[in-house]
Amino acid sequence: MQSVTVIGCVQVDLLLAPVLDVPPPGTAAFVDHMNLRVGGAGANAALALIEAGMTPRLVGAVGDDHFGRWVLEQLADFGLGEDIVVDAEQATGLTVAVEAPGRDRSFITYLGVTGTANADIVPPSSLASDHVLVCDYFCAPALRGEPTRLLLQTARELGARTYFDTAWDTDGFTAATREEIHAILPLVDVFLPNEAEARALTGTESVSKAGRELQRRSGGWVVIKLGADGCMAFGPHGGRLASPAPVIEPTDTTGAGDAFNAGLVSAFASGRDWPDALQAATGLASNLLARPSNDRHTVRR
Repeated sequence: MQSVTVIGCVQVDLLLAPVLDVPPPGTAAFVDHMNLRVGGAGANAALALIEAGMTPRLVGAVGDDHFGRWVLEQLADFGLGEDIVVDAEQATGLTVAVEAPGRDRSFITYLGVTGTANADIVPPSSLASDHVLVCDYFCAPALRGEPTRLLLQTARELGARTYFDTAWDTDGFTAATREEIHAILPLVDVFLPNEAEARALTGTESVSKAGRELQRRSGGWVVIKLGADGCMAFGPHGGRLASPAPVIEPTDTTGAGDAFNAGLVSAFASGRDWPDALQAATGLASNLLARPSNDRHTVRR
């Protein structure tokens, strides 16, 4: 079995639903559902990879606090945590995710230790895996730009297939940020934006045009995640593929893109081709989202 490393945010997620609007100042609101679980794009992807039968390495950081210790205990049940750095000077990050029927979820995040983590948290041996996924780019300011370029370049030089997911830019993908991402793309074999991110990175409303533009800058493959509509993939020499998503009733959609990423990586690590890999990615994401929010990951090691 080929090896996989995930580099990304490891934190706590607090999910609240349904939340239709933020209560006006001085007022309050109640919700029907709450779930506290290990989160962050790195942890989400690693846990989903385990569901897909892989044994990934997870690189990230937590604080030396109650949440950090709880996260490490939870990850240990899945055979993860050996590559997690514990920073005694910082707190563990936390995201509050709010969801409601008929609308996309929203996030409010305290970065904590992820906001100061730099390339020193990445063991050199972890970049020698067959597949290296770098995610949560904007959650780690100290890794932006050249540090991420060097990580991806080193991974490639060691023979890895590289994957990159920026997640959303809270500053709104300024012109400078777009140039920053465009400079990284030539070192990425598979770029994994969602629809909103792809449009913001290219300044176009057309998914097809956005995919083609990003592929031109990368030279590799670009897979745009379309939520309930599945995905579209754009490859060299005009290659274009699409895969619909199974119809489900998700309990919550937080971590959907991370599960998709895991499905794609695990498929390639198992030797599958592009059409099968896209189907595996949408299938794994849909499978996990259809499970109860508090019992999404069932495979333990």
